[in-house]
Amino acid sequence: MKTLQKHISYRIAYLLFTWLVTAYILTAYAHLLTDYVPLGGKYREYLICGGQIIFQGLIILVYKKEKLWDYLGNMMTISFAGSILLTPGLIVNHFIDIHPVMYILYFLLVAGLMFLEHIRRSKLLQLGWLMSITWAIYRLIVLGLIFNI
Repeated sequence: MKTLQKHISYRIAYLLFTWLVTAYILTAYAHLLTDYVPLGGKYREYLICGGQIIFQGLIILVYKKEKLWDYLGNMMTISFAGSILLTPGLIVNHFIDIHPVMYILYFLLVAGLMFLEHIRRSKLLQLGWLMSITWAIYRLIVLGLIFNI
């Protein structure tokens, strides 16, 4: 039992690390979108990323409790990879001036790749479509809140 607790503490540490780094990068990237996307408060991306962990965590607890840690780890790996893919946009912005639409298109490309990877990993974890659908629903709700729809 002690080994299981140790692994859970590693998993929690990983979730916290990926959450904080992902939110930090997204906060920086949000400044590239301000011509089209309202800039939120200092902690908006932290709340969005943390909210996704809680939202998806509650759903997986009800749906397939035994897959909780595996799913959350995979989900945050996808988010972390997505934020790393956004980093070149931040670097390019320091050297050349690109129209903000390009940053939006790149963001949408990365989000699309993340969604495809989420579907792939959900299949590997034998979770079916529910977790990918709720992942997308959460993001659409957040988008609606950002644009006050």
